[in-house]
Formats: sequence, C-alpha cells, structure tokens
Amino acid sequence: MEDNNLTPKCLSIRGKKIVVVDDHQYVLLAWGQLSQQSKNPLTLVSIDYHPDTNPPFWLYAYQKAIAINPDKEAVLVPGFQKKILATLNPQDLKTVEAAMKNMRNDEHINTAMELGYLTEYHMINCMEKHRYSRGHHYLVPESCFGSLEDRMFEESGFSMKAVIPDSIILDIDLDYFLGLKNFALDLNEHVVFKALVNQAQMITIARSESYFNYLKKEACTIAECENQLLKLLSRVLLY
Repeated sequence: MEDNNLTPKCLSIRGKKIVVVDDHQYVLLAWGQLSQQSKNPLTLVSIDYHPDTNPPFWLYAYQKAIAINPDKEAVLVPGFQKKILATLNPQDLKTVEAAMKNMRNDEHINTAMELGYLTEYHMINCMEKHRYSRGHHYLVPESCFGSLEDRMFEESGFSMKAVIPDSIILDIDLDYFLGLKNFALDLNEHVVFKALVNQAQMITIARSESYFNYLKKEACTIAECENQLLKLLSRVLLY
C-alpha cells in the first residue's frame, strides 16, 4: 500500500499473529492472506461498537446509482456491486487491494464472506442485532458496553459452543472500549475472552480513532487503548 496510514502493523505476541490497522476494512487483506495459507474453514468473531456487516461495496454502488438515476437506485445498486466484485480474484490479493479505496469501514465482513475467506461470522456489537440469511449478531446490553467479562458474552447470547475450535479469527475494534478500565480483566474468573484469544489463528485490531474518540467515556488516547489491549493479549497468552 502506498499510503503509510493504511499499512497494517504486523506483530507477534508469544507466537500469535496480530495485525493492527487504522481503517477497519483493511483487515480484509490479512484475512485473505490467512485464508490462502489455511486448510481449514475460517470463522470470524468480531467485537465492535458497530455491526460492520453492510453488503460489499454498498455505499460505492449506491452513490453511483444515485448519480445516474435516483428513481432506479434499487435496480442499479446490485449491478454496480456485482461489477466491482467481479474485478476481485480471491486468490490474488492485489486485485482486492486495488478495490479497497471503494470499500467502507463497515463492508469488509460480508465482502470476506463473498470472497470465501470466511465461512461464518459472529458479530458482537452494541448497536444492532441484525437477522440476515447468514452470519450471527449478538447485541451487547448497555450495562456491558466495553466489557470483556463473561457476563457480556452471556447476556449478548454468544457462547464458545457456537464456534469450531482453532478456526477462529478474533477481530477487535478499539471503539468498543469506553476506557482503560475495560482491560483490567480477571483471567481466573473470565474464561470466554481467554478462550477466544488462545484459539484464534489470528487477531486483527482496528484503531478507528475518530469513532473511539467520540464514544470513549474516559480521558485516554487511542495509543493508550491500543497499548492496554496488547498488554492484555500478552497476559492472556502467558496465562
């Protein structure tokens, strides 16, 4: 990628690959690379304030359709989506990277499904419990916003029984966290997040700084939040 802002930061913590991006949609490239390397179906578990499951290239297609004929938007949008998807070769990440400029930061999950990088996803979020023909959405109750405790997973309806062990990509958006106190997790009492981290083939993290700054409830920076999450992951992997 030519724009350094969009270049993923690749880390290894105790042998676990972790990819950090500024804009959430760019995790798609890391997922594609893992999909090419893996012989097993991949399941996404994403923890995010927003659901991020809009259709592939929806906004790009909508804007194109409206510019041509607002009265035919419903007909034109699917055609523009199919046209841009047809330019993507799932086995050639350069074709995927070339189309990223037309992808929003809430369209990558269903794009990954379309490309075959994921066979299933579990979206744990604070906004919507969508009911689509595929994928699963879990609505976090307001009292648990920002939490990684077992109660959050239980009250949102997510269980580790829903995923195949060792098939997981764990994806975390920093805008989910309200402040640094969310990372003080007692690993003796709370086992779900620990299991997700240890079973994940890869962990992807989106910084989403503007959303983080808008949603946070504590005076902290995105860098502090990222650092605390990485420290928590290291603690989990050492546990």
